[in-house]
Amino acid sequence: MAFLKHTLDFYLKSSIHVALAVVALSGFNGLFLNKTPDLNLLLFQFSSTIFYYNSLKYGQLLFKGTLRQPWFTVALWILTALSLVVSLYTLIQFSLLQHLMVGIALVLGLSYVFLPSSVFGRENGTFKTLTVALVWAIVTSALNNEEFKDFNSTSVVQFIATLCWILALMFPFEFRDRKGDQLRHPTLVQRFGLRTSRFLAQFLLACWVLLFLILVGFEGYYLVALLSSYAIATQVIAKGMRTSSLFYTEFWVEALPVLVLFNCWLTRIIF
Repeated sequence: MAFLKHTLDFYLKSSIHVALAVVALSGFNGLFLNKTPDLNLLLFQFSSTIFYYNSLKYGQLLFKGTLRQPWFTVALWILTALSLVVSLYTLIQFSLLQHLMVGIALVLGLSYVFLPSSVFGRENGTFKTLTVALVWAIVTSALNNEEFKDFNSTSVVQFIATLCWILALMFPFEFRDRKGDQLRHPTLVQRFGLRTSRFLAQFLLACWVLLFLILVGFEGYYLVALLSSYAIATQVIAKGMRTSSLFYTEFWVEALPVLVLFNCWLTRIIF
């Protein structure tokens, strides 16, 4: 029992759950457009997510050795170091366009951390959610395009749909942190209130479904998969905006892309 507890604890605190969500969202985008991401891209998405989030969360603590549990510190060091190596190795094999996309995401990500008072900084509650969503959308959608010619109306619509999906997923986290966030500018939940925020989250999910249906058609497998995924997402997000549980947002809300990908895969087999 203790082993399972430690395993789950490490799974959540080491950002593996976030990396799986990124890979699942990328796989979902590929599944619907018959453009499955290659292994090199998936490895980059997984490893770079772990490295970025662990550096963001633990940075100085890792170097100072002030984390409470020695086994956790060692395991986190190994995982983060391996993630950096894999990220750099896979990055080398990217195309010029993909390097450009990574550069844009990196600028946004570093601005969020090191320029907290900037437009895209973490102290700007109004735009920090958009910053995170843009980075995720670039990594899970735009990065799937290897050449400039791959950017077309379909890619743009997919990017916007992905952005809507991620923004909707951000609301439970903002609801959870609404009392603790003392920022220079209020977050979306603090600015609009709970009732309007719930409506915005559902509206963004509806836009996600509608945009994807426009891309793939309103019949058969796609319709069933998207509507059932919408039903799952609305329930998970709605409950996430009724509870301030850290475990629920980290485990269930972060796992939503994985659940939706599994649902779409299962629907595809059935239909």
